[in-house]
Amino acid sequence: MKQIVKNFNNLINKTIFKLKNKTNNKFHVSTFNKYIITTIIILFTYIFYLLIPLLYDKNWIQNKVVTKLGNEFNINLSNSFDISYRILPKPHYLIRDSKISLAEIKTLNVFISQNNFFNKDSIRINEVVIEEANFSLLSNNLKPLYKDSENKFSKKKIKINNSNIFLKDNLNEVISIIKISNAFLFFDEKNLFNLFDLNGEIFNIPFTLNYQNTINSQKNINIKAPDLKLKIIDKFFKKDEDLKSGMNNISILNSSINTKYSIKDQIVIFQSDGSRIYNSKIDYNGQLAINPFDLNLKINLYDYKISNLFTPNSIIYEFIKSGLLFNENISVQTLVNIKSTKKDKIFNEAKLELKVLNGKINFDKSMFINNNIGLLEVSNSDLFLENDRLILTANLSIDIKDIDKLYSFLNTSKNSRKNIRNIKLNIIYDLLGDEIAFKNIKIDENKVSDQFYNITEGFNDTNFNNLTKSRRLLNELIGLYEG
Repeated sequence: MKQIVKNFNNLINKTIFKLKNKTNNKFHVSTFNKYIITTIIILFTYIFYLLIPLLYDKNWIQNKVVTKLGNEFNINLSNSFDISYRILPKPHYLIRDSKISLAEIKTLNVFISQNNFFNKDSIRINEVVIEEANFSLLSNNLKPLYKDSENKFSKKKIKINNSNIFLKDNLNEVISIIKISNAFLFFDEKNLFNLFDLNGEIFNIPFTLNYQNTINSQKNINIKAPDLKLKIIDKFFKKDEDLKSGMNNISILNSSINTKYSIKDQIVIFQSDGSRIYNSKIDYNGQLAINPFDLNLKINLYDYKISNLFTPNSIIYEFIKSGLLFNENISVQTLVNIKSTKKDKIFNEAKLELKVLNGKINFDKSMFINNNIGLLEVSNSDLFLENDRLILTANLSIDIKDIDKLYSFLNTSKNSRKNIRNIKLNIIYDLLGDEIAFKNIKIDENKVSDQFYNITEGFNDTNFNNLTKSRRLLNELIGLYEG
């Protein structure tokens, strides 16, 4: 560039500025104007230089670009597409409506080096930007991410903007859709690893993903979903062709879930490694089939306040509200055994069973136990989405083992006490609206009065942990029951 400026200055001095001497200084050009003229000439010359690729044969440049994309970026385009040359924001070839094996791409920008447009054979691609693409991926398409250095990404960066990834099962049915705001991938020659970085959204939940695949068979994955207060770190090691192992950490709310796992024949076997939920220790183990997704999980939770399960910010509550389980391609069988802390004045133990099959969720056979008083059991439950509402319906059966201890717990006056052994009812609970309704209440198989139902509306705010209010309302209900 300096040489170009020097050459133009010499040209101006030899031609235009000679007029100054020939006209006895009647024609004067200031130093400032010299630079303005030089700058304009350089600018127009540079623009003409940038337009040189327009002179290339279109068929030749199309074949050249296709070949380089295949060799340098592993992007194998079909030959049917529209290509044009643009100089803004920087020189590039714009390819519209192209296809590759895994995607349909509306816009593909191929940015080229400006070093030597006079020699078309020296054309070099610096960067590729994909926009508004739809990727269709089966589980087998993801395998190259887990293989070693023979499957390197391109050394040059590939960027992806405003696109979608359709994840499909082996029947070619869509399991989920990932919306990509922006992403990039390339092979880092300095650190010798594949790098994939993505900002996107899944199930309407924004997240970021960072993936590194090193040449020594170690893989690192970091996922963050701020709306769920979720962070996932995964370190994966390949032991041999058939066996892989790893460590996984999931941080959500104030909990840290650490897992050791191994993978063989697409089956993941895992167990806890020093995990905690809030301040409570948790042990778990299970088995996960990846395709189709089938989870069998057993959890033992110690020193946990069971009544926290009913608070709006509990992990289970937040996870269900996210809607992740409402997927017909997911199967889950989970048993959670909970030993409560001494601080929990209501329950000593709980057995929570969660079943997910074909997009349907239930908690049948779940039990909440008070060792002194009795137990509550769930049946005929169903959790579903309806008009933007998350609704749980269930039948509850309360068996009372020691009625005197129940009345002692409720501080019920002796005059109001009745001999009650069993209570059955149906609940309709709106988890998002925090509203609950009680139906079909029977005490020892006897129906209750309308006034009884009116008092139950006091529980509609679902603040079950307000023990003083709950005792007052329950004593009012007991007083109404005629026995």
